[in-house]
Amino acid sequence: MSLLKFISIITCTALFVGCSSLGSKENITANVDSDVIEIPTQAAQDFKVAVGFMNQNNHKQALLVLEKLTVEYPQLSGPYANIGVIYAQQKDWPNAEIALKNAVDRNVKNTKARNQLAFVYRNQGKFKDAEAQYLEAINVSPKDSISYLNLGILYDIYMGRLESASGYYQQYQALQKEPDNKVAGWLVDINRRAGIKTQIAGEGN
Repeated sequence: MSLLKFISIITCTALFVGCSSLGSKENITANVDSDVIEIPTQAAQDFKVAVGFMNQNNHKQALLVLEKLTVEYPQLSGPYANIGVIYAQQKDWPNAEIALKNAVDRNVKNTKARNQLAFVYRNQGKFKDAEAQYLEAINVSPKDSISYLNLGILYDIYMGRLESASGYYQQYQALQKEPDNKVAGWLVDINRRAGIKTQIAGEGN
């Protein structure tokens, strides 16, 4: 039986930057990306306040600020992305989907919003829709390793496409400065289950 594998998106307090890391539990937190359009100073300040509320798990106040931002600055992707994050934390998948679609519509290069949207699709059993979002995230940002990892997890755990999963795990590893030991273990496991022979260093020499 394979190990469950999840991605944890870590809360960031900057308007333009998101950060990610591996984790042992599913965890949806704040992520924002809007590097295409100029961000008004007031919007940046208000957004920081909203993220602060999110970090305190004060979702009601965070939503009030974020929804106000969508009215005053409807062109921005970040407020919609974080509204989607809050609804996802509450397992309100339909509203999370709507908000994250709005985020992606406003910034097609917002790979963090795409990954969150894929997560929401996955939790609704919409695996092909999730796959499409991960593939598009890779297309617009081919050096963003998290999308490769998330797609590998989708193929591995949810779609049973073991060879494809192995390939994306390997691509994720190739983008790391140092090999990720946890993912290396996943690769050994999935290659064994899929009957994929793994070349061992020094073998056959």
